[in-house]
Amino acid sequence: MLSPVGAVLVAFAVLIVVAGFLDAAGVSEDGLAAVATFATGGLLLLLGLLLMLRLTPGERRTVIGTKHSRRGAVLMGLNVGVGLILGGVAIVALGTLVDPGLEDRLEDVQRELGTSWWQVAMLVVSLVVFAPLGEELLFRGLLLRGLVRRMRFWFAAVLSGVLFAAAHADAYVIWPRAIALTATGVALAWLYRWRGYWAAVTAHATVNAVAAIALAASS
Repeated sequence: MLSPVGAVLVAFAVLIVVAGFLDAAGVSEDGLAAVATFATGGLLLLLGLLLMLRLTPGERRTVIGTKHSRRGAVLMGLNVGVGLILGGVAIVALGTLVDPGLEDRLEDVQRELGTSWWQVAMLVVSLVVFAPLGEELLFRGLLLRGLVRRMRFWFAAVLSGVLFAAAHADAYVIWPRAIALTATGVALAWLYRWRGYWAAVTAHATVNAVAAIALAASS
């Protein structure tokens, strides 16, 4: 159960090391963000796959989920992803009404896709491919399943949602984002339990794809 948390901590440590080397090498801020995000996302996915190899073939099938068709899971994931986007926007909007200074902090942490094609490509792959595949494998496929063996599902869903939010840096700066990410984690836990891994991956990828499009539009 603790292995997924350990994988996230290892990825954070690697992120710090990579960022330090790139900064010392004089890499631009956009380039540093692109490479570090790509490396961290790829490492999370790799560590998740390595943890999967420790499971028996039967347990691996349980992690992925085979009760529903892949097509139905993807369609459900798309619908839930749209709902998560609307919910996240609403939570942040309400937060700005309660905390007027939040808008300035949102601008400060606004991530840009970069100015070079390779920076854009690395960030898009990180957001839309690595993050959904790796994070859903770690937080839902492994962590949530381990928690469910020890407590009721909704307690496990909330705890995994909190840990999911804690793995995102902006949750520590923008408090509505922490709430939105926790709620997203809970919703993805429910979706994973109901429709399996690919539904959760699709919902996660939908949210991140829309975020990437929004970043591209504002750049």
